[in-house]
Amino acid sequence: MFRFVHAADIHLDSPLRGLESYPDAPVEQIRGAARRAFDNLVDLAIDEGAAFVLLAGDLFDGDWKDYNTGLYFTHRMGRLREAGIRVLMVSGNHDAASQLTRTLRLPDNVTLFPHRKAATV
Repeated sequence: MFRFVHAADIHLDSPLRGLESYPDAPVEQIRGAARRAFDNLVDLAIDEGAAFVLLAGDLFDGDWKDYNTGLYFTHRMGRLREAGIRVLMVSGNHDAASQLTRTLRLPDNVTLFPHRKAATV
């Protein structure tokens, strides 16, 4: 038996357009929630000895160009690599528009499946 961790629709560092229109909204705290959740996901995979992590789309949020988001992501993937955990990724509709998805160099433990044909690992 093996364990794996599945997540989707993470939308790392989403700008959450329109949030500023609410005067008392804790904007930065809400925006940081996705990173805290992703950190928890990585910790869980390591603590539980997961065989792999499956990220099933919309890791990023559209044409979000902040490269620090990419650096944050690759650092977390590095933690999983050090723990011997593979990462299997499928692009979602928001990822397709992301420059990060197209330009980010992924660590060797990360497999990004093609979106136009079937693939196996």
